[in-house]
Amino acid sequence: MPIAMLAEEVVDRIAAGEAIERPASVVKELIENAIDAAATAIHIETEAGGRKLLRVSDNGSGIRRGEIELAFKRHATSKLRHAEELTAIRSLGFRGEALASIAAVSQTTIITRHRDEKMGLRLQLQAGVLGRQQPVGAPAGSVITIENLFFNTPARLKFLKTDHTEKRQIYWVVARYALAYPQIAFALLNDGRERFRSSGSGQLADVVARVFGLREFKHMLPVWSDEAPRLGRVALGISGFASLPQLHRASRDRINFFVNGRAVQDSALTHALTQAYAGLLSPGAYPLAALMLTMPPDFVDVNVHPTKAEVRFRDQQLVFRAVQSAVRAALQAAAEHGADVDSWAVAGGRSGRGSPPLEASWRHSSVEDPFNSYAQDNMPERADAPLRPRTLPPLRVLGQAGAAYIIAEGPAGLYLVDQNAAHERLLYQQLRRDLENGGAPSQATAESQSFVLAADDAALLDETAGLFAQLGFELEGFGPNTFLARALPNLLCGQAPGDVITHILSRLRNKGKTAQCAALALAEIAATKRGQMLQIDDMRALIAELERCPEPHSAPSGKKTFVHITSEQLSAEFQRA
Repeated sequence: MPIAMLAEEVVDRIAAGEAIERPASVVKELIENAIDAAATAIHIETEAGGRKLLRVSDNGSGIRRGEIELAFKRHATSKLRHAEELTAIRSLGFRGEALASIAAVSQTTIITRHRDEKMGLRLQLQAGVLGRQQPVGAPAGSVITIENLFFNTPARLKFLKTDHTEKRQIYWVVARYALAYPQIAFALLNDGRERFRSSGSGQLADVVARVFGLREFKHMLPVWSDEAPRLGRVALGISGFASLPQLHRASRDRINFFVNGRAVQDSALTHALTQAYAGLLSPGAYPLAALMLTMPPDFVDVNVHPTKAEVRFRDQQLVFRAVQSAVRAALQAAAEHGADVDSWAVAGGRSGRGSPPLEASWRHSSVEDPFNSYAQDNMPERADAPLRPRTLPPLRVLGQAGAAYIIAEGPAGLYLVDQNAAHERLLYQQLRRDLENGGAPSQATAESQSFVLAADDAALLDETAGLFAQLGFELEGFGPNTFLARALPNLLCGQAPGDVITHILSRLRNKGKTAQCAALALAEIAATKRGQMLQIDDMRALIAELERCPEPHSAPSGKKTFVHITSEQLSAEFQRA
């Protein structure tokens, strides 16, 4: 095939493929245009996860009537004139490709009025081809409607995820720009239902509480640095919020960085944040954060990729140290003011991970239990269940070590049993049997307990309501992202419903929306924690169940449940023949 110039239509579709990967990409580009146009209110509507319809309305400066056609040409922009400006970009957009790329793969309608003009204009485009124009009355600003995205690129349409996944991607685009620009009022509607709204008050704390949830916000620290290293004569500023160690997730999906108002993905920044929590979080646990970095525009290169999500710093190590020291200083200040930061390094936080220091003496039942005990009504096995064959030899409980390990003696030596891992295994086995028999038993709450979720968690709860019902939850919607707990699984004992449900949702999102994942997550959060002292009867009951557990050697999460020290090993240690 001879070399030939590509047709303009082909070029446009290739460019669209680089910048517009999914509906969330469209929302991102249109929000950035609205912010660059000095909008103070941005309204986003979607249908069918953005496949059918996306509409972004703003009250920004609008587009002049004589420039509207030019706005949909590739490499046409009002934000850049000379190559030298690429080294000091101050706007969010600058490539002049967004509108052309979006229009090339959709049916687009724009209604816009520049604030200096009295009449607006309505323009329609079909696959990037300019169509009908007509003057219309409209407020200052723009309303851009995208219908049937990727209608002319079926291969791209085929690779889109479920509506829920696409809606969640859109939510996080909106939420991140709301975090970066708390002075702008954002609203997001999915299929006619409001999913997110920020007030535009200018207070970052207000937006953080709405994005992460009010309950989570109460466990977050302000981060602010005015002692960061200086770049020439201009300081590198860091501000925002990061969570106390007891508030963490099993993935990095709640870590958000912004550089000069731009949401960015940077592994070095994420590593700097997690290093600030070194010794405070167990492996696989990640903090929540929304951190704003400000620096001279020429210190950061945002022209790395068409999506503008990746950046390069002139001195990456300097930025790394600044982030790490700012977050660490916030954690240290919290500890000095009474927040129990260091204890989470040993007690493992809300999920009970980590290991407390072993006490010099064994813990026995003569010590009063200050916590909720492993009571008989929390036993995973019902009294009428058939007796299962032993999978371990009969064990005699001797006591407890470090409020974490049950010490037991068997015919062939000692057993050190991790009380958290063993209980997790037993609860999981019981939940599996309950699910096979139609669902886990529940108990009505004395008073309906309300809780508020982050918007994407609320959407996932709606989607997976059937799984929660099988586990014994009876939940009821009670307003935007707010729910009532009418009944809870029997095996829960005193945990806040919102905390439990947030933990389960995190597992479902990261591990798969299955009954097995939901049961594992519930077993994890309901299991006896490290640091919890047990009565001797509770320890005996747990060991008796473990002896007959079909899979006693590990928890479903992979943690080892016990260590066996044989009689021969003991003799060898004491040099006995």
